[in-house]
Amino acid sequence: MAQTSFPFGSSQITTEDQWSSYLRMFQVDGVFAISETGTDLKVTGSNASTVSVNAGEAVVQGTYYSNDAALNVNVPTNSGGGSARNDLIVLRRDPSADATTVQYKTGGTSFPSLTQTLNGTWEIPLARVTVAAGASVVPPSGVTDVRWFVGRPVVFGSSAYRRPPVRGQLHVDNGSDLYLGDGTTWKYLGTAEDPAAKVYTPVWDAGGTTINWGSGSVNIGRYKRLSGNLYWVKIQLQPTGNPPAYPDPIRVTLPFNTQGSTRELFTVNYTQDSANGGLSFVGTAMTFPTTDGPNKIARIRVPLANSLNGGDAQVNSRNILTNDPFNIRTGDVLTITGTIEAA
Repeated sequence: MAQTSFPFGSSQITTEDQWSSYLRMFQVDGVFAISETGTDLKVTGSNASTVSVNAGEAVVQGTYYSNDAALNVNVPTNSGGGSARNDLIVLRRDPSADATTVQYKTGGTSFPSLTQTLNGTWEIPLARVTVAAGASVVPPSGVTDVRWFVGRPVVFGSSAYRRPPVRGQLHVDNGSDLYLGDGTTWKYLGTAEDPAAKVYTPVWDAGGTTINWGSGSVNIGRYKRLSGNLYWVKIQLQPTGNPPAYPDPIRVTLPFNTQGSTRELFTVNYTQDSANGGLSFVGTAMTFPTTDGPNKIARIRVPLANSLNGGDAQVNSRNILTNDPFNIRTGDVLTITGTIEAA
């Protein structure tokens, strides 16, 4: 049993098998192209007895290949019966011929398989070709593009200094956020941040006056990134006191600014302690970024029946104040949950 390693001063790379073994670890087989829609080494048919392989470059098992002009490949006549023949055009690395070349492989009712022998003949596909029974020509519809493409290395950097968004390339932003290039923009895929929710301290106010819910009150804000700039937020308040009656609606801060002037909506659940009456409601909290600022829930509203239009009961909504239409006191629980698109 022997152990081998190279290149070193005493163990140079001297054979093509060594080069192939070495370089194929750094790049997968495939065609070099900016996009899978590019024409590099693309095969086309034109109602002729040949198909055309476009110019392009590729790598096969560590071997570089280049075709600098359109290459016509002969299509054998399908004279074997009454069925269409399914063929394959491949890029073949052949160590015995010291060459990588385009080759035409005839099949039958099924497409031929690839020959892939390590350190021997190795093929990668370029196109499938279907030749009608008795035919010697191939129309454009008879060629199906099945090119493999080389991989792109993962790159990393800062969100402020990203390189151009190469199609099919992965980019790690700031050591945690993963993006995929589509040739025009970087598309967010996910994050490697700590999946646990983060905590912040919500600040409550009414018309700019900070609300004191009592010493030792439970006032917890939690948020977690879902994707991109979309976050889940939860705020829970359990007072230990009874603040004064303020004439303005209750407001509470969010962990970051909202996106532009878009209003965000949250679900609200309020439950009174049984000693305070045991009432409850499910309502809606919303942001008013153009009037109350981009980082604040500006209104908490609950549907209530009001006597309107000559005494007829109509469904309406009311802003929640510290003591109207519910007196929020010790032992009550107010919970706000929802998602926010952060700026």
